[in-house]
Amino acid sequence: MTIGMVKPAAAVEAGRKVKAETRGSQGVRRFGAALRLASNLAYDGFRYWRNAYLLEASRSRQRAARMMADAHFLEYGMSLSNAKTGLGRARAERLASDMELHLRESGPDSASAIARKTLESYLMFNAVDNSGLKDLQAVLTRHPAAARHDVAAGVETVSAAEIHAKSAIDFLGFVRSRHSIRSFKPGPQPVEELKRAVIAAQETPSSCNRQSCHVFAYTDPALLERVRKMQAGNRTFGHQLAGILIVTSNLNAWETVGERYQGWVDGGLFAMTLAYALHAEGLGTCMLNWSVEKEQDRALRRLTGLDDSQLVITMMGFGWLPETLDVCVSQRLPLSETLTLNPPLTG
Repeated sequence: MTIGMVKPAAAVEAGRKVKAETRGSQGVRRFGAALRLASNLAYDGFRYWRNAYLLEASRSRQRAARMMADAHFLEYGMSLSNAKTGLGRARAERLASDMELHLRESGPDSASAIARKTLESYLMFNAVDNSGLKDLQAVLTRHPAAARHDVAAGVETVSAAEIHAKSAIDFLGFVRSRHSIRSFKPGPQPVEELKRAVIAAQETPSSCNRQSCHVFAYTDPALLERVRKMQAGNRTFGHQLAGILIVTSNLNAWETVGERYQGWVDGGLFAMTLAYALHAEGLGTCMLNWSVEKEQDRALRRLTGLDDSQLVITMMGFGWLPETLDVCVSQRLPLSETLTLNPPLTG
């Protein structure tokens, strides 16, 4: 290269365009982008149509999700400060019906055990006025095998003092100490650390407690290497990772058209909790976004065997921190650009 000349910038870096497309008129380029957008929206929409229970919860996973939602509704009603007996009777009846069908078609599992325990709590809550609840009791009597001693449901009493004691940490300091790490040192496969982190991530709030998220983890070096190459953003450091995660939300969990984006919401919350949990375990993490078009999404599914119902939220690389390392400063915007307190109403 001639001294003093700047090497032409690459058109694509880390999987993203950094130079504007110049071929064809702007109108033609806009039309092409519109077609790709429509095609990808259709891809997402039809997958939601195939997997959400918009009409009826006919699959086992759909029924389990509805059972979890109905059980949560009953817990919600019993936890109110002015809780009233009888609230949610229709939900309780549907929960009992779904539990019976689920046990018959799929056998006992966590969802049916939670359903049974919640119905037991509901019957106890309504013990003073249990008129019309004999059918619910009969369902529980018919299915003793659904009971599990390791399952809790209903409501519990906690104190503010207990909550404060268990949450007394410098949270701002904790979150500011987490960085997107792109430099890792060799170490053993952090399987136990990962398990504890996922247990913590399971505590993430989810819509009606449906808990749609799942983590597909790859720590085996041969598998990790193949999976990470599906995501362009780790190409400069991915070979140093101790593991790579695919975080998904199961589309079978969603019931209405209005919930079409709920998987992204719940999945994003889950992924961030997981990143903080891995940080608490002493591991470095880097979110590897999955903002791709349908062809790349299909390629990942072919490689990993992901079911059509699994909506990929993000990938995440993790590994062992070196003693010292450089990280991005990533200056945050002023609070005024993020928080608007009591904005005026316009309607």
